[in-house]
Amino acid sequence: MSRTIGGIISYTRWPVNPQQLRLCISGATQVALRPAEIDRNANRSVALRKIAAGGTTSDCDILYLGAMAPDQQRQMISGIHGRGVLSIAESDPLCRGGTMFCLRLRTGSLGFRLSIDAISRGTVRVDPRVLRISSANGGPA
Repeated sequence: MSRTIGGIISYTRWPVNPQQLRLCISGATQVALRPAEIDRNANRSVALRKIAAGGTTSDCDILYLGAMAPDQQRQMISGIHGRGVLSIAESDPLCRGGTMFCLRLRTGSLGFRLSIDAISRGTVRVDPRVLRISSANGGPA
């Protein structure tokens, strides 16, 4: 899981390149994220911080959403609208909740989908090569 998150980060460019990325985690996650493994795969330093569902995202570069009520997820996504924040959802397999990347957890494997619509509306840029990786993992949404 941490390796995949780090890989997604490595293909992302922020409008302002922060020295250390701030990854905010909200909701009930299915697996623990390992900072050292994320750093290694992202090729940069990433600081993890837990925030309450519906909490402020003003100092997040990456928003990682675990399971939460749909209205809370919508509120959190709307809170990052127009800002340079990469968004990843753990419990939206069809990728229709507004995040850029949606993880698909299966026994023994992890895949992901991406929302071209959410990526095109965001201010972070995702390398187009991710489309090929996503196609092998269930395709764009």
